[in-house]
Amino acid sequence: MALFFRRPLALACIFLIVTAAISFFIPFTALWILIALLGVAVVGCLIFCIWRHFSHVRLITLLLLLAVLLGGGRVLWDRHRAQEAFSEHLGEQVDVTFVVEEIYTRSTLFSSFRVKLAEWNGEPCRLRVLLHIEEFSPLYLGDRVSGRFLCTAVGNSAYTQGSESLYVADGIYAELMPEERDSYTVLESGGNRFQTRLFDFRAGLAHRLSQLMQGERGDLLGALLLGMRDSLEDSTVRDFRRVGLSHLLAISGLHLMILSGIPYSVLRCLRAKRTVRIICQLLFCLAYLFLSGCSFSILRAILMLCLLQGSVLLKGNYDAFTGLSLGAAGLLLWSPCGIFDLSFQMTMLSTFGILAFGELQQWLCRWIPQRKGVVGVLSAGLRTVIASLFLSFSAGIAVLPVQWLVWGSVSLLSPLSNLCVLPLATPLLVLGFALMACCRVPYLCTLLAVPAGWIADLTLGLTAKLSTLHGVFSLHYAFVPFILIPMFAALLVLLIVDLKRRKLWVLSPVVIATVLFGVCLGIWNRVMPEQIEAIYRNTGNNEGIVLVQSHQAVICDLSNGSYTQLRENYGQAERLGATEVEILMLTHYHERQIVAVDRFAEAVVLRGLWVPEPVNEKEKGILADLLATALRHRIAVTVYSRNAALTVFERGQIAVSTPLYEKRSAEPAYRLQISFGETSLCYESAAYSEYIRHAEYEPPLCDAKYLILGGHGPNPHEAVLPIAIGEPGEIIFANQTVFLQYAGEHRGTYVLLPEMRRFILK
Repeated sequence: MALFFRRPLALACIFLIVTAAISFFIPFTALWILIALLGVAVVGCLIFCIWRHFSHVRLITLLLLLAVLLGGGRVLWDRHRAQEAFSEHLGEQVDVTFVVEEIYTRSTLFSSFRVKLAEWNGEPCRLRVLLHIEEFSPLYLGDRVSGRFLCTAVGNSAYTQGSESLYVADGIYAELMPEERDSYTVLESGGNRFQTRLFDFRAGLAHRLSQLMQGERGDLLGALLLGMRDSLEDSTVRDFRRVGLSHLLAISGLHLMILSGIPYSVLRCLRAKRTVRIICQLLFCLAYLFLSGCSFSILRAILMLCLLQGSVLLKGNYDAFTGLSLGAAGLLLWSPCGIFDLSFQMTMLSTFGILAFGELQQWLCRWIPQRKGVVGVLSAGLRTVIASLFLSFSAGIAVLPVQWLVWGSVSLLSPLSNLCVLPLATPLLVLGFALMACCRVPYLCTLLAVPAGWIADLTLGLTAKLSTLHGVFSLHYAFVPFILIPMFAALLVLLIVDLKRRKLWVLSPVVIATVLFGVCLGIWNRVMPEQIEAIYRNTGNNEGIVLVQSHQAVICDLSNGSYTQLRENYGQAERLGATEVEILMLTHYHERQIVAVDRFAEAVVLRGLWVPEPVNEKEKGILADLLATALRHRIAVTVYSRNAALTVFERGQIAVSTPLYEKRSAEPAYRLQISFGETSLCYESAAYSEYIRHAEYEPPLCDAKYLILGGHGPNPHEAVLPIAIGEPGEIIFANQTVFLQYAGEHRGTYVLLPEMRRFILK
C-alpha cells in the first residue's frame, strides 16, 4: 500500500509528531543538548543543499531534520516556560491572578478547575495550572480571580480516574491550593466573557432540544449535535460504550461530514458556483467548531477539509495522508501537550486506519459486479455492507492499543452496531440540526420532532438490545504493552509495504494480525497462572474488597454501600481489566444501599446481587426494595446464609460470619474470608475480637495468609486480639486505634493505615 511512498511532507510531519511525543520523556538538560545539535545539523544541511544545488534527496533530509527540530523545540519551549515559572516556587506562597477556563470537578467535598494565569508574582504569565479547593467553590467559568495560593506539583491525590492524561494534555504543570477561603477574591465575573457566553449558548440550545423532545431523546440529540453529554443517563452512555458506539456521542469528523454537507447541498440546488459553495461550507464548519466545543477531533476534521477544498479551488491533487499528518502536526505545534489528549489520539489513529485499509475495501468491492435490476440492488447493498464492516474494522484496529490501555476492553459488537445503528445517525443529525435551527417556529418544531423522535427511539432501543449481548472482550493490562503494541507496530510495517500490485497479499495485514494476536493470547494464557487479583480499599470508615479475574469482577461492600464507594471500587476493577461486575456482595444492610444499587446498575453492567438473610423487620424492608430494584434491572439475586461458603470464579470461596451487635453502636462487627487456591484473605471489622469475647462465641478458625483489621463500624474499647486466627504472613491495620490497641503476639509483617492494598490469590 506504500502509505508514505513519495510523500516527504507527510513523512516529515510524522517525524515531528513522534519527536514531540518522545521529547516529553527526555530529561530537560538532555533535550537542550539535542535541540542544539539538531540546529547545527539543520544549518549544515541547508548550506550543503545550497552548495549542491538542492538535490531531491538532500532536500528531503533537510525537511526531516527541520521537522524533528520543530517538534522537539516546541516541547522544549513549553517545558522551559513552565520550569522557569514554577520550579523555584514549589512549596511557597505565591500571588497570582488567573481566569477560570474549565471546571473539572465541583462537589461539596472539593472542587478543581483548569485556570489560565494572567499574573504570577506581579509578572505577566500565560501558563495553565490546576486549582484545587477543599470545599464547594463559588467560582464559575470565566471568573477572574486574584489571591495568595500555595504552589505545589500536581498531586496524585487530586486525580480522578483517567484524569492524569487530561491534566497533562491541558499543559498543566503545577497546582494551586488556597489555605483558607479569604485568601482569594473574585475581581470580575465571567458572565460577559466570550467563552462563558458560548458555553451558556450551547447549554441553552441543549435545553431547548430536551424541551422539544422529552426524555432521553432530547438528551441524545444534545450529545450528537453539541457534545453536551452531561444530561445523558449513565445507562445510555454505558450501552453505547459496550456496543462500540462511543464515537457517536463525541463530536468527530463523522458529524462534521454529515452536517457540513447540508449548506453545500442547499447551495448546489440553488445553482451557486462551486467557489461560493466551498466558502460557505468552510464558514459553516468554523461556526460549528465553536458550537461543538473545539475538540481535537473536530479541529482535525476541519483542517483536513480545508486542505481538501483548497486543493479543489487551486486545481491541485489532494492527498489524504498528507492532509491528516499536516493537521496533526499543526495541532501539536500550537499545543504540544495535545499528544496526550485521548481525543487527539483516537481521531488521528482512527482516520489513519480508515485511509490505510481503504485499498482492501476497494479491492473487495471490485469483485462484486455492477448489474441492473434486482441483482444490481443486491450488489449495491452488499458493497454497502462491506464498506460499513471495513470502516468499523479499520478504525477499530487502529485505535486498539489506545482503547485497551485506557479502558482495558474492546467491544466485539462494533461491526454489527455500526452496520445497524450508524445509518440512523445521518437522518437523526440532519433532523436534529433542522429542529435546532427552527426552534423558534412552533409549527416546524412539531413537524420535525415526530420523525426525529422515532429515529432517536430506534437508535436508543437498538443500542440497548445490542448491549445485552456478551460482546465485550477484555485483557489484563500487562498483556497490552508487551504483546498488543508490538503487534500493532508490525501491522503498520505491513501497511507501509507496497501491497497494491501483489493482489494475493493485499489481505495479509488482516490475516497476520489475527493469527499473531491469537498466538500471543494463547501463550499469555499458558504462561500466566490462574489467579485472582484482590484490592482492599479504605477511605475513612468506607471499605471495600474488589476481586478480579479476566474481565469479571466481584465487589464486596464492607461499609455503608454508598454509590460513590461502589463507583470507586468499580474504578479499581476497571484498572485491572474488568468490564462488568459479576457479583455485588453486601455484607450487611443500610438504607442508602437501595438508591446506590439502583444508580450503580444504571452505570455498570451488574449480573448478580448477593445479600445476607435479614434478621429484623427493618432489614426485611430494605431487602424488599433491593429485590424490586434488581427485578427492574434484571439482576439475579441470591440471599445467602451466614457462615456459608459461596463460590466465586469456579474455584474461589467467600464466607461472611454472623453479625455481632452491641448497644453502643448500630453497626455490626463481622468477619469475611476469601479463599482461592492455596491463598486466603481474611477481613475483620474493628471491634470484632472484642465483641466475640463479650458474646463468649467461638468463631470458626480463620487461617489466612493476609489478615486485614478494618476500620468500619464501632472502634474497639478493649485490646484487639484476633483470637481465632492462625499465623498470617501479614497483618494490615486500616485504623490507627486498632493498631494501638493490638495486643496479639503473632509473627508476621505489620502494615499500618494503607489506603489501598493489592493482593494476589492463587
